[in-house]
Amino acid sequence: MLAFAASAFVFLAIVTGAIAAFGPSRFGRSKSEERILSLQPKQGPTGDSSIGPSFKRSHSSIPTLRSLLSDSEWAESTAHDLQQANVHLRVGEYLLIRFILSAVLFFVVVLVFRFHPLGIVLGLAAAGAGYMVAPFYLQMLRRRRLAKIENQLVEFLPMLASSLRSGFAFQQGVELAAQQLDPPLADELMILLNDTNLGATMEDALLQMGERVGSIDFDMMITAILVQRNTGGNLAEVLERAAETLRERERVRADLQTLTASARLTGLILSVYPALVGLLLLLIMPSLWGVMFTETIGRIFLGVALGLQGIGFLVMRRVMRFEF
Repeated sequence: MLAFAASAFVFLAIVTGAIAAFGPSRFGRSKSEERILSLQPKQGPTGDSSIGPSFKRSHSSIPTLRSLLSDSEWAESTAHDLQQANVHLRVGEYLLIRFILSAVLFFVVVLVFRFHPLGIVLGLAAAGAGYMVAPFYLQMLRRRRLAKIENQLVEFLPMLASSLRSGFAFQQGVELAAQQLDPPLADELMILLNDTNLGATMEDALLQMGERVGSIDFDMMITAILVQRNTGGNLAEVLERAAETLRERERVRADLQTLTASARLTGLILSVYPALVGLLLLLIMPSLWGVMFTETIGRIFLGVALGLQGIGFLVMRRVMRFEF
């Protein structure tokens, strides 16, 4: 009876979360309609709302969840990460998915162990791991998309400079480049043009695009464009010089990856080696190493070892990550 109740709870949690996250209210809208519905006026220091449009969506389509997340710094940071990863989910939907995944993993582990105290402990650990899977996956998507955009930026700048030298206006050059480039940069340029068509100034649309992408190289390009639009000058020449700078940065980044390849491989081997040795010893001497799973002190030692190994893996990854 208890197993049936737990299974029913998992099923209802999945169905409720799916309806809340992907309900009928989201179907049938085009991207332009979603963009118009997300328009909110920027508030000035005196409460003036006539400064310009801010293209931001609400954090959730559920009123209660939206009110809880409205003044949350975590919600703002998560919305920014979702935007940079190009994940078309609201913060509330993203949070529901994390909770549902945690609940499902918890009850699956508990049911497998038939509600044994050890199964409950392992279920809580699985729930915590399930809750943290989504942020790691989100950051992986963000880094992949950012790398693609930065690689395309070296191609985009000379293309835009060539269009400007041919007599095209800046917006026309951006539109031409968006038609010739591949996603994800082409998608960002189309959003830029869409924002300007919906009433945003080119300066505001460029700043919004820089916030969405979150790239230092992209910010460098936007700064050069904004400075030229305010002070004047030859924008085509400025873009060509920016392209040369970005090419040099890409060359340095590639050299850095080559020089640190051996160290990164060593870190990966050190992270996997203890687990492989432990499994090998368990196969060779199961009666001796079985104590690690049957005795309380063995489980404690095993948990501490896994925790330290995970911390070491994260520290080595952080040490070998270079940002410039």
